[in-house]
Amino acid sequence: MTDQRFTELLGKQLAGELSPEESTEFKSLLAANAGYQQEYQSLSTYFSKKEAPGQNIDEVFERITTRISPIEETAAQPLKTQANYSIWLKIAAVIVLATCGFLIYKTFLTTSQPANELVWNLASTPAKSVKKLTLADGTTVTLNAVSDLKYPANFTGNTREVYLSGEAFFDVTKDAAHPFIIHTDKIQVKVLGTAFDVKAYKNDAFTETTLIRGRVEIQLKNNTTQKFILQPKDKFVLDNQKNEGSMQRLTYYAEENPNNIIEIAWINNMLTFKNIDFASILNQLERRYDVKIICKDEKLKKQKFTGQFKRESVSDILNVLGSVVPFNYERKGQTIYIYP
Repeated sequence: MTDQRFTELLGKQLAGELSPEESTEFKSLLAANAGYQQEYQSLSTYFSKKEAPGQNIDEVFERITTRISPIEETAAQPLKTQANYSIWLKIAAVIVLATCGFLIYKTFLTTSQPANELVWNLASTPAKSVKKLTLADGTTVTLNAVSDLKYPANFTGNTREVYLSGEAFFDVTKDAAHPFIIHTDKIQVKVLGTAFDVKAYKNDAFTETTLIRGRVEIQLKNNTTQKFILQPKDKFVLDNQKNEGSMQRLTYYAEENPNNIIEIAWINNMLTFKNIDFASILNQLERRYDVKIICKDEKLKKQKFTGQFKRESVSDILNVLGSVVPFNYERKGQTIYIYP
């Protein structure tokens, strides 16, 4: 049943039809199964192309269905709109490919791929989860909850490039001849060998890079001429709405020592914040405890809080925050409603 469910979600993912709940389920299945990760990466590489050399998705689907005649004989009537038909044709092609396995995939799809094309891996973490992995060059990565890291099985060429959505701490193996580059939605981080944190959640107000040791270069995706050079203890902060970047210093919760750096406290399973708005804290709680939090009080969401937690439940944390700035909340399943 799990394989069948993964195949269904895979088809919807590649067609851009996943609901938020299905997206969470899909990422959980990926994180728990290396085979699923490889299958998703292989197929997404193909479907991301507008037109594969020598054949397109319609041709592939037609050739597959001629091999599996019962599917065509029992197929439902075509949908009335061309847009919906195209979407579901794509989903159907993916499901047939995944169900029939990589034999069909290799026969029909891989022939058009260059022999030297990189093989990409995808590491994903669901809510309430942290994952550690080692890349081919020895670089270690700690991936925070609700994050994705796309990285090659082996680094080739003059650079070492990965793609991040979410948050990760990198300890990069030094190699001056092959710079290490992290791509996010808003920025590009270039390093030679260093330790730093990149926080790039799409629903957060800010994208941040915090340098622990070494030296990194930040370049904005929408302004390639503007660059920021970080030295140890520097932090780069990008306002995601204004697309404006600024340099700051990393934050200590109390006395200045490595154990009190707020930006990397999550590595030690700590939830730490200092003078942070309530809306940002709620985003962190959602990822840490796998809950949905709804707060429509705009004034409350702008309130600033300072706190440090480790083993407390989400209810414990909300109770503590509510004792500082009064508010009420109600939990229904995995959804928490906050009101004055």
